[in-house]
Amino acid sequence: MGKAIFIFLGPTIVLFSYLSALADDTIPKCEPNSYPEFVRCAEKISPGIILSEQQLKTSSQLEAAAGQFINPELEAESVSKGSTQSETSATLLFTIRLGGKRNALLEEAKAEVLKTKATHDLRVGESRLEIMLSMYRLSHLRTEISLEEESVSTFSKIVKQYAGRVTLSPEQDVSLSVFNMALADHNLRLSKLKADEDKINQNIFAATGVSREAITKSLPTRKEVWPELSPTPDIEDSPQYRIALAEMKLANSLKSKVDSEAWPDLKVGPSIRSTKEGNENNTFVGFSLSMPLPVLTQNGGAKAVQAQKVIESELTVAQSRKQLLAKKNELTSLYQKIVQSLKATLSNKSLNENHEKIERQFFKGLISSSLVIEAHRQLIELEERRNTSELEALEAYGQLLILENKFNEVIL
Repeated sequence: MGKAIFIFLGPTIVLFSYLSALADDTIPKCEPNSYPEFVRCAEKISPGIILSEQQLKTSSQLEAAAGQFINPELEAESVSKGSTQSETSATLLFTIRLGGKRNALLEEAKAEVLKTKATHDLRVGESRLEIMLSMYRLSHLRTEISLEEESVSTFSKIVKQYAGRVTLSPEQDVSLSVFNMALADHNLRLSKLKADEDKINQNIFAATGVSREAITKSLPTRKEVWPELSPTPDIEDSPQYRIALAEMKLANSLKSKVDSEAWPDLKVGPSIRSTKEGNENNTFVGFSLSMPLPVLTQNGGAKAVQAQKVIESELTVAQSRKQLLAKKNELTSLYQKIVQSLKATLSNKSLNENHEKIERQFFKGLISSSLVIEAHRQLIELEERRNTSELEALEAYGQLLILENKFNEVIL
């Protein structure tokens, strides 16, 4: 899970830099003093959220653009033969869209707006969840680094003690070799964890401008109290489901649009013609009409294609509903199982007490070197698994809130 977070953050840096160059004065500066403050500030300058809000503003103009009337056309012509004969004509044509073309365009625009709003809600939720999971992962890394540093310190002390002896028994010689290998292994693990920590810190700084010290000060603590689930019985407000509904409305509006295109556009308007022959002038006023004849095609092919797309969209909505309900049940079950396991895990205090007891007994010569190495390995692996489980539970809970469209103000 942690690696996915690192990969996701990377591309956002380029977008953020571009947005910063466009609106550097309008983007607020983050100076958080706590984890909730950091989340609230970071989401305001999240590249994904900024872009989504701009797309929402753009979509708000679609309906007005679709409802515009077509400008009239002016046709004028003047011919002459010498100075005694001339003919001038002018026609003003107004386009009348038959078959409900304007209404179809308005419905298409409304469907696009609904889709953009649902997509915006989804992106905002995903971006907020991404910010929070990144901060939790960074907090976990600090704990894992601390444990590795403690292991390196302990093994270094043991190796130094063995190396300081004049002679070693065969068992002690083997123990020294084993501790040297364990020390090398933990040093490698420590280097990898610190590299991961630096990467996340750099990505967060690039996206928010918050210093490493401020980020460290804003890290969340270990989750001790987990919220109870109170899922809604349906997924009507789900952004994913609303996107599917909007796409179905869009398909229907496009079908209406294709149906309307079978009707020709009628162009009508006044017409005037003036002739001059010698000293005689004549003026004619009339009415002009222009309309293509739907003789060769009535757009049957496009109608059939769009009718099938409407059926596809209806099937997609039905399938989306089933999949989202299944996903909701899956996330609910996953969250409850992980939280139950986390609550049953030994506390940090108990783990540290057992760990310190084993080390004391080793230095007294009461237990073997292999047991000390195994104790350190178990402690670190348990911490890693617990951190992974905590992130999985947080992600499951966040995804549930997103699915129910209730994640706007919640901070994990």
